Amino acid sequence: MSHVTMRWPTLRYTCLQGSYWACYCVIITFSSVYLLAKGFSNAQIGVLMSVSGILATLLQPLLSRKADHLRRLSLRQFSALLVVVELALGLLLFLLPGLFFQRVLYSLLVILVQLLMPLCSSLGMACLNQGISLNFGVARGAGSITYGVASAVCGQLVLVLGASSVPLAMTVLHLVFLASVLLFRVRGAAQSDGPAEVPPPAETSQAGRGQLRRLLWVLVGSVLLFISHNLLNTFAFQIVQPLGGDSGAMGNMLLIQSIWELPIMFLFSWMLTRRASRTWLRLSGLGFFLHALGAWLAPNMGVMYAIQFFELPGYAMYILASVYFVNEIVPSDQRVQGQAWFTMCATLGNVLASLSGGFVLDLWGANVMLAFATLSGGLGMVLLGVFLSKKQVAKLTAAREAAL
Repeated sequence: MSHVTMRWPTLRYTCLQGSYWACYCVIITFSSVYLLAKGFSNAQIGVLMSVSGILATLLQPLLSRKADHLRRLSLRQFSALLVVVELALGLLLFLLPGLFFQRVLYSLLVILVQLLMPLCSSLGMACLNQGISLNFGVARGAGSITYGVASAVCGQLVLVLGASSVPLAMTVLHLVFLASVLLFRVRGAAQSDGPAEVPPPAETSQAGRGQLRRLLWVLVGSVLLFISHNLLNTFAFQIVQPLGGDSGAMGNMLLIQSIWELPIMFLFSWMLTRRASRTWLRLSGLGFFLHALGAWLAPNMGVMYAIQFFELPGYAMYILASVYFVNEIVPSDQRVQGQAWFTMCATLGNVLASLSGGFVLDLWGANVMLAFATLSGGLGMVLLGVFLSKKQVAKLTAAREAAL
């Protein structure tokens, strides 16, 4: 095996993760701000985001399969190509102001930024697999920080310059993101920057396909966890209102939530020296469940602030543990696909939460919606608990070795 090196790998990957999440923030978080200013109704925005999420879910396995079997481009080059497309789409928002073009362009932006998520994770894991020391948790924690900073800065830009500053922010951030991807280059390994040496899709073994079927219930459980998680976040304002909260209280709650993500991000590499990734992934289900249960039972905003602690053993732990779990369990020629499966769970959970949450809120109110979120989180916790047991993971590992 050839010697591979990279100067300051964690710093470079931190820049990549940070710029990605800043782009994600501007495209997703500020979608309503921008589209309302362009004449879209709330209903039209909801449909656009839901349809884009569904399309991203359908496209993720196809794109990731392609990324696993690249022949003329490296994964880094393929990712950079998608960033260039996103950069062009953001620029076209300035040039094509018509409602139809805005709808198409923004939908494509929403789809592509979600498709890039598993590719970014795979780039980091590819370095670790080649023996390059890289702290994935620190880099992902920086992503959470830049998400918050980008939200604050873009919010001020909108106040000063109006909603037209959203495409401007997209353009600047995508240039930074593109530079970060291009600079994330491994030296001394042709396979890192040239065509990938992997078998074509048709040669994927029967054992490998059997392994993917064994992961099905883990993925179903993950979707249920993300339905619970996204119900709490998408409808945060409706949740805090019955407790006497307002938009300021909602902002404080989400800020506390994001702060609790940081300890797990920075400590996760050490945690992996104590227990395997599947243990932490299994435990994350309990965190999701307790977060939803606490929100359902919270009598006031003080308790609501306190239960944001469960973001640490829930969402934050899941995000990191799932990336490492895929890298350890899935055969090398299916790792990008594996990252995409778990990203699909988050995307599908978001879509289903948006659709079901609005319906339940209109009919029965926030308390019933929180009960539904608790039920969904509980079922997801049980599925991860059962299908990530030591016995089940041993079967997955055996299938991986048979697929090699």
